[in-house]
Amino acid sequence: MTLKVLSSKHYKDTTKDYGDCFVFIDGKTAIVYDCGSEDHALRVISILDEYNIEKATVILSHNDDDHFAGIPLLISKGKVDNLFTILLLKYKEELLDEIDDGRINRNSIGNKITELYDNIASLSKTVSLKDVYENEDELPSQVEFIGPDFDYMIKAAAKGLDNREGNTIDGETITNAASVQIKLKLGTKKVLLTGDCAPEAFPEGIKLNSYQYIQLPHHGKPSSAEEIFKKAFPDVGVTYLVSDNKGNANGGSDNLDTTGHIVKNTKDWDIDINENSAPNTSLYTGKTLGQ
Repeated sequence: MTLKVLSSKHYKDTTKDYGDCFVFIDGKTAIVYDCGSEDHALRVISILDEYNIEKATVILSHNDDDHFAGIPLLISKGKVDNLFTILLLKYKEELLDEIDDGRINRNSIGNKITELYDNIASLSKTVSLKDVYENEDELPSQVEFIGPDFDYMIKAAAKGLDNREGNTIDGETITNAASVQIKLKLGTKKVLLTGDCAPEAFPEGIKLNSYQYIQLPHHGKPSSAEEIFKKAFPDVGVTYLVSDNKGNANGGSDNLDTTGHIVKNTKDWDIDINENSAPNTSLYTGKTLGQ
């Protein structure tokens, strides 16, 4: 049982944004959470071949390219069983109620969703798409869908679809803020994967310090990380994971002060975790990453 967070450090073009990719292996079960580039996809295929696994379950946190761009290659190579994400077309009525604008009807909002989420729509004929709310019970047993809460997701999506509203919520773009959050069960350890979510999107009552590993959202964005550090306090025994493969783009973690926290970053190399990895029992006097 292992979780690998892929690093782009050893890829040929280090200036490119390769995005996120998490690969979880448990026996003959493989789960891929996001796959932001074809380079990551090729490595996923190699990992599946190494473990003699034919297909993986893919969970897409949101549809930005740095989380999505490698998924079509995985599908074209026959490596994807099911793909779980948020399928907004299933929630047109709820979105219409939230927007409450008589000028918008079921057809027009459906067209708007298809336009804004065209990359996900393009996969509908090539792979089995599953909605994380409607099909939660079909997820592999090693995964639990955590958030966002349904009402938060509808509020965020409606704001993105409503021309009268802005295109951000809680300091993130609409798609980022409502990223799919999951818990992976790594033996007795718990891993929280967050995509680019806004900390406000965590379900009410979530106990972050009950997790042994937490992905810091949005590639280690300092404002999000600092909020999570507060929510997780005291976080002795928690290791934070940063997937920052942004190349010359602004991944955020260069300005992240890690003092007092255990933080692992893909800027250093792949992050490998298994069920026997020793838990952290003391705080770390850290630094600002990238300096």
